[in-house]
Amino acid sequence: MSRIQVFLVTFLILLLGVGGLGSALAASTQPAVAIKEPKVGEKVNKYARRHLNLELLWAELENAFRATRKFRVVSRNTEVMQDIREEQKFAESDLAKGDAASTGELSNAHYLILPKVQNFKFYRSAKRLPNFDNKYRRQDSGMLHLTAQMVDTTSGQIVSTFDLKSNFATKSQIVNTNRGAPNNVYFTKMAKDVAAQLADQFVDAVYPMKVVKRTRRNQVIINRGKDGGLKKGQKYEVFYAGEALVDPDTGESLGSGEEYVGKVEIVRINPKVSYAKIIEEADPENGPIGVGDILRKPQ
Repeated sequence: MSRIQVFLVTFLILLLGVGGLGSALAASTQPAVAIKEPKVGEKVNKYARRHLNLELLWAELENAFRATRKFRVVSRNTEVMQDIREEQKFAESDLAKGDAASTGELSNAHYLILPKVQNFKFYRSAKRLPNFDNKYRRQDSGMLHLTAQMVDTTSGQIVSTFDLKSNFATKSQIVNTNRGAPNNVYFTKMAKDVAAQLADQFVDAVYPMKVVKRTRRNQVIINRGKDGGLKKGQKYEVFYAGEALVDPDTGESLGSGEEYVGKVEIVRINPKVSYAKIIEEADPENGPIGVGDILRKPQ
């Protein structure tokens, strides 16, 4: 191998190493989120509990947050934590190199998510067809209602509470039996749905959707891409974030005063940013939509 080839190989190795280090540093600066095991409310009856897969729901919640690529998800699963502890003990022994996470050095969460299943239905209804033996018209239905509290671990305050719902209903079919239960695939779909809703709303709470540039074609570029849950045709209200509001009695921050400035519609979604056309401006001359303005879904 020539000197030039050796130099090129060495340069590529260093470049890849720096790139990997940059990715690791970027990940380490992301807020850490821990999702506690979902609890079950009193409205969920014993029959429904048999079909309520909390482990799957928990996993889908964590997967949805990882998919945003904006947070580090730290596990609070007891079994996972126990496995980590066993690995730490192994790392401390003479049999290991000792490069595992040291005891007491696991990441703390900046935000804690406390999910609770408020209501859950998962059933099969069937009616006997008249003048036919052992023939039924059958339909499967279900509903999953989840709430989740967002807690700031540095202050202990409940920042927000999210209300999430998903349901399904199959087409009625003529069958030979009225027994059984809906296929578990429907529960998985509902779990994925509420998990995606929670992740999207959480991202909006921590990283509000904002205008990063206004183009000459009466469009705005916003800081959300394909991982932001956007769809073409969606409409958003735009607000100007004013001065910070502080409670004069307690000194508590109340956020910032917001002023409605217009409305936009999503027209193009790129990997990291999206484009929206301006369809309404409250005061285009004195208060046009501009950089830094916040986008919110219409209430």
